[in-house]
Amino acid sequence: MRQPDRGVLFPDGVFRLCLDRLGPDEAAARLVCVFGDHQSETIPARWQPYFDRIEVHWAHAPGADNPCHAAQHNMRFDLLDPGADLSLLCDADVAVMAPVTPLAQSLSEIPSLAGVIAHMHFPWGDRPRDPARDWPELAQAVLGRDLARPYRYTLMPADRPPETPFYINFGMFAGPPALLAAFHARDMELRPKVAAHLGEWWAPQVSLALTCADLNVPLRALPMRYNFPNDPRADRQYPDEMAQTVFLHYLRGQEFRREEVFADNSAFQAFLQKPMEGSNALFQRFVAGVTGGRYPFD
Repeated sequence: MRQPDRGVLFPDGVFRLCLDRLGPDEAAARLVCVFGDHQSETIPARWQPYFDRIEVHWAHAPGADNPCHAAQHNMRFDLLDPGADLSLLCDADVAVMAPVTPLAQSLSEIPSLAGVIAHMHFPWGDRPRDPARDWPELAQAVLGRDLARPYRYTLMPADRPPETPFYINFGMFAGPPALLAAFHARDMELRPKVAAHLGEWWAPQVSLALTCADLNVPLRALPMRYNFPNDPRADRQYPDEMAQTVFLHYLRGQEFRREEVFADNSAFQAFLQKPMEGSNALFQRFVAGVTGGRYPFD
């Protein structure tokens, strides 16, 4: 399930091409694209040829108010296929670079909700970021109890102690459809309580951790390769994971602006020709290979 939000990100038609080249299981996968923040329910003509075998949904009426892109975020859960072995929810600025079948097989052995632990602690107004204070306070306010915090934030120094619950980067969230549906039903009840403290923007990601703790379902903290950020800190801290990247989340804007890369041929060629290093270069090579270096695409 893809969640395009703002600007021109990784075209979902190319996401389909990526799946098709990764193997028979990926090629047979259902790909759903949920659009929001739109003024008309129209795929631009230049992209229509790439939307073959993509199921497109519009999350709200054209021009309707959609705070924090909540409509497309929530609709993805409504579109889950209960007959699927595994569902993967990812943002539009995520590229799939390697087969997903190993993850599906692993999660089928012990059905779990899975994702990569977030990079750092969330902000809470003007307060200093303090996991040891914030998580117990939120848990008491929302759940009426404390919660275990057995994980380390992934881009914090490796010598820091575990200090977070199953708080993942929502760029990629995986699990059996039944578990994801149960999660979403409970999350819709808890999220407004979280939003009352943190605001609408951070509520979905933080609420995920509290909802999973409340449901007490099996959880799987995945290695960084399943949601690798284009971040030099991650390159240095997880070089082996970068070499095995499955999902690359190009959310950082130091080397390029994600909403401009695919906007037109000039921006596309500038992106391909710009000197880059690490995960940014990895993404650049990947895009060049998938597209043939041509725009719209080969």
